[in-house]
Amino acid sequence: MGINNTAKIAAIVAFLLFANLCYMQTCSAIGTILATNNTIKDGDTLVSGGEDFALGFFSPQNSTNRYVGIWYNKIRPETIVWVANRDTPLAESSGIIMIDVNGDLVILDGRGGAIWSTNISTSAKIAHAELLDTGNLQLREVDSDNNTRRVLWESFNYTSDTILPSMKLDADPKRKDTGLGLTSWRSPSDPSPGNYSFRIDPQTLPQVVIWDGTDLHWRSGPWDGRAFLGVPAMDEYYLYLNGYNLIKNYEGMIEFSCDYFSASFYSRYVLDSLGMLKQIMWVKGKTSWFTAWSAPDTECDLYGRCGPNGRCSMSSSPICNCLKGFEPKYSGEWNGGNWSGGCVRSKPLKCEKNGNGNWKRDGFLKMEKIKVPDLPVSLAVGSLTECEEKCQKNCSCVAYAYDNMIGCMIWGGDLMDIQQSAKGGVDFNIRLPASELEIHLRRGRKLEEKTIVTVVGEGEAKRGRRPESFLILWILLQIGLKEETPAPVVGEEAAKRGRRPKSFMVIRLLLQIDLKEETPAPVAGVYSA
Repeated sequence: MGINNTAKIAAIVAFLLFANLCYMQTCSAIGTILATNNTIKDGDTLVSGGEDFALGFFSPQNSTNRYVGIWYNKIRPETIVWVANRDTPLAESSGIIMIDVNGDLVILDGRGGAIWSTNISTSAKIAHAELLDTGNLQLREVDSDNNTRRVLWESFNYTSDTILPSMKLDADPKRKDTGLGLTSWRSPSDPSPGNYSFRIDPQTLPQVVIWDGTDLHWRSGPWDGRAFLGVPAMDEYYLYLNGYNLIKNYEGMIEFSCDYFSASFYSRYVLDSLGMLKQIMWVKGKTSWFTAWSAPDTECDLYGRCGPNGRCSMSSSPICNCLKGFEPKYSGEWNGGNWSGGCVRSKPLKCEKNGNGNWKRDGFLKMEKIKVPDLPVSLAVGSLTECEEKCQKNCSCVAYAYDNMIGCMIWGGDLMDIQQSAKGGVDFNIRLPASELEIHLRRGRKLEEKTIVTVVGEGEAKRGRRPESFLILWILLQIGLKEETPAPVVGEEAAKRGRRPKSFMVIRLLLQIDLKEETPAPVAGVYSA
């Protein structure tokens, strides 16, 4: 940040005075407060009241450059959560942190030159810097009795690559290019701003996103008041993630925070130099950090992996497929594994009103467990049925979804960044011409006609295999067909004796075992999009 000439001159004068003082006695930080009558030199630290955080000079791994940062005081090696002079490192261990005569917190090099400053807009006669137990460094104007008059500056408003509990990111819906977010380090040995940034996307239904320069890298999906629809882990690990909050404040700004405090562990969110957002936790009494959650976590998490109107699924091979009723825009590239061109409709929509005042030419195909596409529009309706009706009567509406927390969402134009979820997601309904819809329904009916056994084990079906009970049943049937005595005779003779054949009893037992499975077995052959 910029430094005015007055501040530079004042900093040099103050440095010379304190350098002379330090020549005669040892200088060190005192408690949690840095006042105008002391300094922090390289090797000293300022520690928060609860001794959870410390401020001082550090060098990243594989680097000799010196930076001023904040880290966890009780954890080794140092885990940095904030860096002051990201763009202006010191080349030697002769730096000093101090408050100059204007009340600015400054970093001076070995010659007394100011390389970084808080650059407050108005001067303060008496200022103190304090490192709080939250990890927030505050610069405050105080009176002669050290009572706080106003907060001049705080590190939580100048974020690096880490979100700590009680820290807030924000965005202004009226100005989408502004807001407080995270910026990755350029590399693990260089804390200067890297290519990736993490911010709030303040559209009609807000979400959080990761940018790679000017390109979208990942998005969370819309916030439903409790969780992000595109992050299934928020439901699975809700107890860990219930500190998430995204609200609109009294000024109309959208704020995002991760207010999860616990006496038993530390928690932080970090945007690393490879563009991955991670929730990292340290259980007190243990010896290492562990990653509780991260995104993007799979290839399908990357924004628009399958292009417009494509659907990405990690359980498919290839992972990209066109939505039903669509075909590759560039078939050669698509078949070669380049899916960026996406898909186009096989047949155009025929949205129009018939003589009875009804829309009969198009219908909707339901897809389950879907991370909904980007750029939804929210409609104020009270039910799923109303949502469908609104979309049906709007020829520019190509898809709709209904979430109990958000309500009705509709889309127009191309559908971007659709992902098939193994868990979570919502039912997503896409508009198709009646002819295309009938094709897919007929395919579903054909699958039902070919089905011999109606109940299958869900776990086996997910892995593409028939359940063991099905295979045993099939073997027993084959054995029965090969018996020298015709099966009806066997059954008849057994019936005369009041008993059923053993093979029949085994088959019945196997079927009963399947029917008692805790997870209800699906009906084989039912069409699913």
